[in-house]
Amino acid sequence: MTKGIVIGFFCFVLFLSHIVIFRKFDIKRRFFGMLNLFFLGLAVYATLFIFISPEVINKFIISFVPVWLFAFLSGTFLHFSIFYLYLYFIQVIDRSPATRIMVDIQNNHDRKMTREELEDSYSFNQKVADELEDMVVLGRLNKEGAFYGLTAKGKTHMLIFKTIRDYLGLRRS
Repeated sequence: MTKGIVIGFFCFVLFLSHIVIFRKFDIKRRFFGMLNLFFLGLAVYATLFIFISPEVINKFIISFVPVWLFAFLSGTFLHFSIFYLYLYFIQVIDRSPATRIMVDIQNNHDRKMTREELEDSYSFNQKVADELEDMVVLGRLNKEGAFYGLTAKGKTHMLIFKTIRDYLGLRRS
């Protein structure tokens, strides 16, 4: 089990090379590039998993971290990752305009819609109102009459995400 976790972590670090690649090169199709890196990492993972013995991994781990600490951190990371994946899944289902569009098309009697029909079925104003309400409830915005302003928590979150987005060179969508 330790072998899979260590090799998986190593391949994830290799995957993070997209950060350097995106900073150094003007990649237009970034999501496609990340998928390619993921599948390359999967091939590296399978190769390493097949050819590296568990004893080599265990000796490597024990030289850096006590086994009990490694087991605890691995379990904590797994718990956090599954929890985060679940939250992301709920977020995509609940908030994604793409999901809403697909459901609207599926629910239409012809199972197809024009762009104009889709625009009529989706209320952008309601979407913005719902997002603003959630940010107020989460303490990221405060509302004073008709005006919204950032709270200290909102400024902190904004700076974190803006810094990451700017560093990775992600476009604002």
